Amino acid sequence: MDAVRLNRYLSMCGVAARRKADDLIAAGRVTVNGEPTPPGGRMVTPGQDRVEVDGRRVESTIAHRYFAVNKPVGYLSAVSDRTSRPLVTRLVPRPDREAGIHPVGRLDLRSHGLILLTDDGELSFRLQHPRHHVEKEYIAEVRGELSEAALDRLRAGVELDEGTTAPAVFEVLERGGRRVVVRVVLRQGWKRQLRRSFAAVEATVLDLKRVRVGPLELGQLAEGKSRPLSDDEVRALRSAADLAT
Repeated sequence: MDAVRLNRYLSMCGVAARRKADDLIAAGRVTVNGEPTPPGGRMVTPGQDRVEVDGRRVESTIAHRYFAVNKPVGYLSAVSDRTSRPLVTRLVPRPDREAGIHPVGRLDLRSHGLILLTDDGELSFRLQHPRHHVEKEYIAEVRGELSEAALDRLRAGVELDEGTTAPAVFEVLERGGRRVVVRVVLRQGWKRQLRRSFAAVEATVLDLKRVRVGPLELGQLAEGKSRPLSDDEVRALRSAADLAT
């Protein structure tokens, strides 16, 4: 991995948020290769420089960049666009988006919520490949009757252009008139699959939010914001994708 600012490295390793990391550096509690760090910190190269906090070594297993992003409606899940629509990559720091970072899978323009951005091509491929059965969890607000018979069809699989969708979890969380809130867990990633699946049972998606990808949860991350993944989160994602950790 390329050199990164010391406070960011401490944040990536789960030691402290960047502002708290700045406080640790200013207090003289952080050393790099046995030397005190100046106020404001310095650049370090993960895997080469030895970073210690209060005499204890800080290590990262991260060899790539990994970000959780809370994508707003209207952002495109791509790295470029001829029509200049806002890109989800713009929601991560500039140095990272200029280093080959890309979204893992898609959330369509009208959908929002969790999307993973990384420059780790192998992990990206495996998370999207159906062979690895990595779950994606959504909260969908739909308009329609959505009877138990319709839910059973969705759970068992409905016919779309590509074929029959795989069995999935469809759990009603709330009903109010013709408005229904549903928790959905998929292990597939066909284009606009959920919107088309609900349409197949005469229901219309009003709002669609992704809240989990495998072990990675959206949590309290604010809309339009991003955060680097911790080492534990990266290891959990790699395990979910059947990659050695």
